[in-house]
Amino acid sequence: MVIAEAVREIQALLASSGIENASWEAREIVSFCLSTPQSALPLLYREEMDKAALQKALQLAGRRAKHYPLQYLLGEWDFYGRRFLVGEGVLIPRQDTELLCETALTFLKGRPNAKVLDLCSGSGCVAITLKKERPDLKVFALEKSPEALFYLQKNLRLHQAEVEALKGDAFFPPESLMDFDCIVCNPPYLTREDMRRLQPEVAFEPAAALYGEEDGLSFYQELPAIYQKRLLPGGGLLFEIGLGQQDAVAEFLVQAGFVNICFHKDLCDIIRVVCGFAG
Repeated sequence: MVIAEAVREIQALLASSGIENASWEAREIVSFCLSTPQSALPLLYREEMDKAALQKALQLAGRRAKHYPLQYLLGEWDFYGRRFLVGEGVLIPRQDTELLCETALTFLKGRPNAKVLDLCSGSGCVAITLKKERPDLKVFALEKSPEALFYLQKNLRLHQAEVEALKGDAFFPPESLMDFDCIVCNPPYLTREDMRRLQPEVAFEPAAALYGEEDGLSFYQELPAIYQKRLLPGGGLLFEIGLGQQDAVAEFLVQAGFVNICFHKDLCDIIRVVCGFAG
């Protein structure tokens, strides 16, 4: 079978299973199995596909047709222009979270050698991005899940990032984590109703990284008071939030003593990041 035929066959399988971006995903699966960039794939369309690569591509497509996440199948995903290793037990990096990195980097301009903490770090995509974009930063990453911490450590090695990874609960941080210029967090923020209506793919991701209790606000309600005293004066606490949560999160920040609350919108004009600053 030539490569073009393999792409068409996989695309048809995915489309029949309700995969929205079947054409793109078919090319992504085939290019992954051929170890070639998707952009170069059309140049190879008339070539015969290696039997082992074809078999692997068809196996992956079969699992994808059952709505198993493409990111887990490939074992990696793009975030802020870098590849991050992912698998079951760790939240898949999403483009929405890039705004959290951009906001933090903007805030940290003019603050050389700043000390930064990434809570609920997961794959480490935020902590590693900040360190790679600003090598002078002293970055710490806190993660409770052993499965997620496994991928965090793998990604640190992959990117040769000097980030201190710590196993711990964001609600009970080690006493040593003090005096930060900036704390960033993409916590679980889905509501109970959100969890009932998850897309099939998202249901494969760890519930502990998604579910923020009944109203989705449990982390936002507790964390500001815990970390306000762990910031230097003028230091920032930056949260990624879910749709429409900005007013509640802002109120929690104010109650914990944060000032100058501000919001940042994503490319879809949705408020995705809320910031508060220690007085």
